[in-house]
Amino acid sequence: MNSENNIKKILIPLPNKVYKGGICSYWSAIFSSFKKISDVEFEVVKIGNRGKNIFGPLLDQWKFHKASSGIDLVILNPSVQNRAFPREGLLAKQLIAKKIPFMAFFHGWDLEFEKKVTERYTKFFQNSYGHAEKIITLSPEAKEKIIEWGYKGEVIVETTVVDSTLVEDFSFETRSKDSNFSKKIKILFLARMEVEKGIYELIEAFNELHAEFNHIELVLAGNGTAYEEIKDYVKNMNAISLLGHVEGEGKAKAFKESDIYCLPSYSEGLPVSVLEAMAFSLPIVTTSVGGLKYFFKEEMGYTAIPQDSNDLKDKLKSLIVDHSAMKRMGKFNFDYAQEHLMSDSIVSRLHKHLIDEVQEEAVF
Repeated sequence: MNSENNIKKILIPLPNKVYKGGICSYWSAIFSSFKKISDVEFEVVKIGNRGKNIFGPLLDQWKFHKASSGIDLVILNPSVQNRAFPREGLLAKQLIAKKIPFMAFFHGWDLEFEKKVTERYTKFFQNSYGHAEKIITLSPEAKEKIIEWGYKGEVIVETTVVDSTLVEDFSFETRSKDSNFSKKIKILFLARMEVEKGIYELIEAFNELHAEFNHIELVLAGNGTAYEEIKDYVKNMNAISLLGHVEGEGKAKAFKESDIYCLPSYSEGLPVSVLEAMAFSLPIVTTSVGGLKYFFKEEMGYTAIPQDSNDLKDKLKSLIVDHSAMKRMGKFNFDYAQEHLMSDSIVSRLHKHLIDEVQEEAVF
């Protein structure tokens, strides 16, 4: 263990993505709140996203090998998805060989790839992730599957996180005072622009609603592989606007200026954007998939059937015509986020998991 000033050095491999997703957003919020804690020092190594470079996986392994020298604990961030699962699993095998303790925090969870793991890759899981000191997941369903695959250690069900600094100058009272739903209702989508995020279903549902309610707007924020295609698709739709990638003050502004948050994904872990929208007191329309299936309560908004634009339209309409429900759900979400989702409170739990693990390893 690193003994200098008794600071624990923890390495976090993160995806080297052009389009920042939930994993990067999660750790950005965590790092911000961990600055208040003096006994932990994080180091980050970026891996992946090497395009068609056939040596990319080897380069990632070598880069990780060098970065893990002198580290007390590693937190891997795998997803049950085609590329991330084997890549992070090989990092786990490297740590096992080097006798470096590690935890695994499963974020994204694709149900089709889950079947492949069950049918073909259980041994790989046991020989890699199976050696983790602890595993963190985002839903009880994922926990059950990890145990089914043969994991014998502690599985912790956690939530994703809202960066406390993002909402430090926001209050529910300000939104409530400024809202005038009879004049304008702005629906926000803020996520990676990918087909599987349900963005085309949202656009279709919105266009049908706009024919009936001309005071509504749709704002699409984010970038991704479908961005240019979406940009061309909506260029003649006057009530739809694109913001591109937003972060920091730009992201906060997008949430503050919106009235409903909508993310109709086909599959998810537990999306940070939904929790951020709640912290900005927005009612939510999403889908009951992944971690959302267990997290979402009826007081928060509505869940639509995945890939069903008609059902999505009906759920959005239920909010558009019921202003009291919008305010009631917004207040519930704001209060819930303050109590359960802010990074400062989640960091205190995560800190205990990390420090306990490092101290246990030090005994041996």
